[in-house]
Amino acid sequence: MADWASLQTDIVGLIIKKLAIPDYLRFRAVCTSWNCVCSDASYHPRVDPWLMLPANPAEGAKFLCVPERKNQIIRLPSTVSLFGSVWTPVGSSHGWVIYFSQTHGTMQLVNPISGTQIQLPPLGYRSVSKAILLEMNERNFIVAVISGDRKGYKVTRKGYNSWSSVESKHSLEDIIKHRGRLYTCDVYGTVEVWSEPPLAWPDEEITHQWRLRCLMETPSGDLIRVKRQGQNKFAVWILDKGTSSWVETENIGDLALFVSHYNSVCFPAKDHPNLKANCIYFIDIYNNLCAFNLEHGTKELVETLAIGRAHNDYYHRPQRDQLLWFIPSLK
Repeated sequence: MADWASLQTDIVGLIIKKLAIPDYLRFRAVCTSWNCVCSDASYHPRVDPWLMLPANPAEGAKFLCVPERKNQIIRLPSTVSLFGSVWTPVGSSHGWVIYFSQTHGTMQLVNPISGTQIQLPPLGYRSVSKAILLEMNERNFIVAVISGDRKGYKVTRKGYNSWSSVESKHSLEDIIKHRGRLYTCDVYGTVEVWSEPPLAWPDEEITHQWRLRCLMETPSGDLIRVKRQGQNKFAVWILDKGTSSWVETENIGDLALFVSHYNSVCFPAKDHPNLKANCIYFIDIYNNLCAFNLEHGTKELVETLAIGRAHNDYYHRPQRDQLLWFIPSLK
């Protein structure tokens, strides 16, 4: 019988780099020697984009690993209904999911991989459009919340026991922290940087105010703006740092964009042969996961989703807009 525990460290390290995070967690539990190799910071498991699907909280959180086309079920006891309170995911970033209880107007951060949870201060209202984890590190975290029926947003950070309110001219669609400054996109497509002096870029094309618009940052630090122009059509702009102007592009290189109302993610596709570069992943009107090719302007079916009953949504958005993307993290 083979002595797997005696495998050379470099071989074990190569195996680790091929493993998705759930398989990595099982792998490190096999024996002490493998766990020791996993503790070496130079060996990291593969990170994949996941789509969080509607599920019964009592059964666990349900995710679709996009490259593998495989579902993952993770039990999260802290999000199970307690005393009539239903926890609804309203955002995700940095490996965390933000849950909101409409019953009590409370919110918490949950890391589905580590099981860690952080209770946030009482919010003070019962309708939330979305929540954004602007920053997460060992020293600090910052959470912003766009309410369901008010302009502006609220923000809190680690160690605070309340929320600060910030007003805006119009209702907001998205918020991102980019190069130390906050950028917002309102329901009419205007992007604004909250700095002195303030700077704003109105949308040159008047479109339906509830059409998907989102902001995201590339791994190299560029700011991207995405707008859904039709059921199966998207446009992308990149902020030119030199001229402070938005430049439309049909080529984002080896990047793939994953968009939804609750959050959007920019992800390198080069290390994932099953991901399509220069594409935007989205949910179409038939609840299918699809990829829109920016260069050719075409849509391709990726996966037919078996989506159950949707959770409550203040704006009564279609079910496809109530899903969110998740990038698992061990931190």
